[in-house]
Amino acid sequence: MDKFPLCEFCAKRFGKAPIAMAKRPKCHVCNELMGEAERLAKSALADSSLFEWSAFSVSSSFPKAVFIREEEVAGFLGPGNYSSLKNAANSLLASIISKASGRKNAPRKADAVFEFDFANSKSRAYPSSIYVFGHYLKFSRSHCQSRWHCSGCHGKGCASCGGSGKNYPSIEDELGKAIGGAFLAKEWTLHASGREDVDVRTLGTGRPFVLELRLPLKRSVNLSSVELALSSNPSVIAVGLKTVGKHFLDAVCNSHFEKEYSALISADRPLTKSDAKKIGSLAGKTISQQTPKRVLSRRTDMERKRKIFSIRASEAEGGKLRIHVLAEAGTYIKELIHSDEGRTSPSISALLSCKAACDELDVVSIHDYFLETISD
Repeated sequence: MDKFPLCEFCAKRFGKAPIAMAKRPKCHVCNELMGEAERLAKSALADSSLFEWSAFSVSSSFPKAVFIREEEVAGFLGPGNYSSLKNAANSLLASIISKASGRKNAPRKADAVFEFDFANSKSRAYPSSIYVFGHYLKFSRSHCQSRWHCSGCHGKGCASCGGSGKNYPSIEDELGKAIGGAFLAKEWTLHASGREDVDVRTLGTGRPFVLELRLPLKRSVNLSSVELALSSNPSVIAVGLKTVGKHFLDAVCNSHFEKEYSALISADRPLTKSDAKKIGSLAGKTISQQTPKRVLSRRTDMERKRKIFSIRASEAEGGKLRIHVLAEAGTYIKELIHSDEGRTSPSISALLSCKAACDELDVVSIHDYFLETISD
């Protein structure tokens, strides 16, 4: 092992006394790359001055050949008798950053990420993503949930989409402009528990969501003020906003909640009080739903069993009925009404021996109470 010239940094890792630079060639392991640590750290710290942060994490990368040479030297020592280059480098870099900034290296709570690329002699610092949880209420019957680029121009803007590049305005953009704008985020993505159709409203306490904000320049934002600003939006508002950990994404997106709906039904004949009573017989029934034709292009064609926990109907003007349904997660309510040419059975159309249609549909409650028990 003594035949390998090592710099002070690497010699210390292997428990050897370093050789003075004037008396040795370049370090056999790091090839003097660790001599760049101070400069790269200062460069990354300059980047970090452009955004708010209070804790940080460090990562580093090196040329593959460095690790091959490290294994060559390590072969003369037993396991655990030296510290790896990456661990030692990260520790050194964290120490430099901490001393210069007065802030802590806390990988699990980092709001600044410092990356060091010793292979290309580069470094950078950028803000970690922020996750904002809340419930959105949608009052519009013309907003989609996520950005939906125009199929004609693919987002570039054309006559068909009025130059917007989108088929519809989106909840994602409405929330992103307000919440992401407050944090000065470069971009954002909406993650929600299910979705409603463009023509369906979401009322009541709203639909749970997490808005992922990437590269936010600000972190100290008054979310109550953001809620207040959103409250004047006639199409979409958000309530109960709070910053959360990334683990909320899984809790919100992969949970299945029972939902309550209100729907206005018409038919090819006037609907009566007698029809309303018949609809009530669906309460407690399990229905079979083949994937609706309207979503076959993006969903697997399969049969699903869904329970209708409760359903009641009352007369509305013009020979129509208003129904209120509590159903299992994943129930297609429009198809429950019109049957989708028999792909949903039983259905209200079949039960009433007519062609029923859903004129209006609202989500009035999502039973997502368990989300309140999840720790931030």
